[in-house]
Amino acid sequence: MKATVMDLRYRTKEILRALDAREEITLTHRGTEKGKIIPAEPKPRAHGSLGEHPAVGMWADCVETVPELLARIRKPRSC
Repeated sequence: MKATVMDLRYRTKEILRALDAREEITLTHRGTEKGKIIPAEPKPRAHGSLGEHPAVGMWADCVETVPELLARIRKPRSC
């Protein structure tokens, strides 16, 4: 895709959609090529799925209910 400097300003959504589609964008100014915008490499996921994240299940052995836990945490300090 070719885009001008004015396109960056007025058609930003369209350019971002092209980047999402993994298109390379050639940036021009007054008819001369100034540079290229290439899509960023997708970040590799550290874990396969959300259920495999170490934080999932860290409160599994807690016997308090969520409202009880919040009431205990929000309780004012005693002097």
